[in-house]
Amino acid sequence: MKLIAHLEDLLYKAQTSPADQKLKIRDWRIVVHEAQLISLGIKDNEPGSVYTPPSYRQGESGEVVIVWEDGRLSQARVQAVSGKNAQVGEEQLQEWYQAAYEDPDGREIPAPEAIPLVAVEDRAVQRILAGEDEILFEQVSRLLKDRPEQAEMQAGIQAAWGYRHIRNSKGLAVTYQESQYALSYSFDSLVGGWFAKRRLISEEEWVRTWQQTLEYYQAMQQEADPVGTQTTVVFSPGVLDSFLEQFIVPNFVGQSILEGQSAFRVEHFEKQEQVFNEGLTLMVDPLRPFELGSYLVTSEGIAAERTVLVQDGVLKTPFLRVKDARRWGVKPTALPQGTSGLYLKHNQEESWSEVLAGIEDGILILSVLGMHTQNSVAGEYSLSAPQSLRIENGKIVGKTDVKLSGNFFKDLKSPYTRFAKSELFTKPYILVKTGLQTL
Repeated sequence: MKLIAHLEDLLYKAQTSPADQKLKIRDWRIVVHEAQLISLGIKDNEPGSVYTPPSYRQGESGEVVIVWEDGRLSQARVQAVSGKNAQVGEEQLQEWYQAAYEDPDGREIPAPEAIPLVAVEDRAVQRILAGEDEILFEQVSRLLKDRPEQAEMQAGIQAAWGYRHIRNSKGLAVTYQESQYALSYSFDSLVGGWFAKRRLISEEEWVRTWQQTLEYYQAMQQEADPVGTQTTVVFSPGVLDSFLEQFIVPNFVGQSILEGQSAFRVEHFEKQEQVFNEGLTLMVDPLRPFELGSYLVTSEGIAAERTVLVQDGVLKTPFLRVKDARRWGVKPTALPQGTSGLYLKHNQEESWSEVLAGIEDGILILSVLGMHTQNSVAGEYSLSAPQSLRIENGKIVGKTDVKLSGNFFKDLKSPYTRFAKSELFTKPYILVKTGLQTL
């Protein structure tokens, strides 16, 4: 019996006709993910070595939330089962009941809503998992063939296909297919390219990503001049993503705000305070086709919808799960998956190619060290950036190792910060005035 069917049967019986009245269930929620995954890799220019063998996996896993008749709550992760009989099922219920806890705000199971249509499955990925996996091996061969002769390459490619099932005792019953594809590679662990969506990479995207990586790698072979006091700092989309993960996502969690563990307070949202640049908008958007952060319904049963967190620099809402929304007194919001599904835009964005051409003295930050040690609530950072590229007269000319120091909240509020739209990534480049010194 599939995991979803096993759990539905188990919980329905415990709700309607339990063998033990102590184990009677009032409400329940289930989310189950079943998936197949194929992965290939390259380690030190060797494909399919003992470190990166081609692999195939499949499995089912999920989460169960139970509201018992006595009002207590249980939450547990579950794995695929086989050969389970009724007695084993009752034993599982006993274990969950023994782990129950009090949480009055967490007992709400939402009623079904209209589910939007969102493209989250690519049939080309499904065909790969069905056996047409030649394309992945061709991509590995292409990476090795086209790499710079002197470069040591590391790479990984993954493709996944599966089903997501969401059920609850209020009548919600949703099942949909979803896919994922991810490509990443690096030269000498200095620079790399990546692509991750719910669809395969296109030929144009492959070529543009590869060309940019080659350009950066070639520049890394040349030493450039030290930075100066007037050097413009540019955070690449990948670095911006790291800043958002460290400083933005934790501070917009509804529970953290309610408990005073965020840079923002409830009253900041109630007063709709201006905290960032007046042209800046931050949103969670799970409705974009084929993006990793897109979905039809959350694991709690909330239909996907676009949620604006910040508009024109003004606080609008944190992202709220069902429990937090109940405490906040509003509807639940869309939820990001890490920084996937989180989008930052400015109403005066320029194209990156145009902005780059206009930079006379700049430094492009490709990666930073020590991000996880920074104080998320304070927003302050002090980071080394050993993979940084010097920009002179609109061109990338070589590498320079630098150290950055500043405050990310102030960066996003400053009228001097500029935003440049990336041609390859959903996050923009941002140009900031921040503390900078050559290492």
